[in-house]
Amino acid sequence: MTIRSSLPKESVEIMLRTVVLTLSALVVGAACLAVSGPLLGDVAVTTALQSAFGPSPQWAEWVTDMAKPPLVVATMSGGAGLAGLVAGWRGAVAIPLAFGLGWLLDKALRAVIFAPRPATELVEVASASSSSGLPSTFGLVYGSIFGAVLLATANGKIALATRAFAVALIIIGAAARVVLGGHWASQMLASILLGLAVAAAALAMTNLIGRRERANVH
Repeated sequence: MTIRSSLPKESVEIMLRTVVLTLSALVVGAACLAVSGPLLGDVAVTTALQSAFGPSPQWAEWVTDMAKPPLVVATMSGGAGLAGLVAGWRGAVAIPLAFGLGWLLDKALRAVIFAPRPATELVEVASASSSSGLPSTFGLVYGSIFGAVLLATANGKIALATRAFAVALIIIGAAARVVLGGHWASQMLASILLGLAVAAAALAMTNLIGRRERANVH
């Protein structure tokens, strides 16, 4: 006899992704906290980016602003449009849900952990800040919004192109924060991985909602 209440394969895969991404974020984040400074390669990555683009390129400032109010609303809307193109209404709904979860997680983590941001004696810093470099609010915002686009289940050329675009936006966003000296690359990696985990959790929730609605119809 078939157990109708069992989770579909798609939901199980998304939940597994959530666990793997969360554990990966914890590993990198724990290393950042343990060292309380740049990890191996962080200074070299920042120096290379600043040598290529300058210590305060205008494009990096623009990208950073896209994760702050009021422009973050436009970022969310764009993400919802892309996710909706890939996975329909469930993908679109996952965007504000992922953003909300990421916002709550950012506030909770900042209340209990602290990791120093890049130091001016090591690299150029466009705008010094005494707040924690971990988690990166930007990393959580871009990781959660565009992570939902990336992780949404769909096939076809449009889905592939949309995912590639989401990956490009995440990479550009991470590079923007590093080149400005706002965060070490390791801090951005941990934050984006956490944002991706949040996105996967949001997708799992919307998938369960959609499954319940289909069950009610039948």
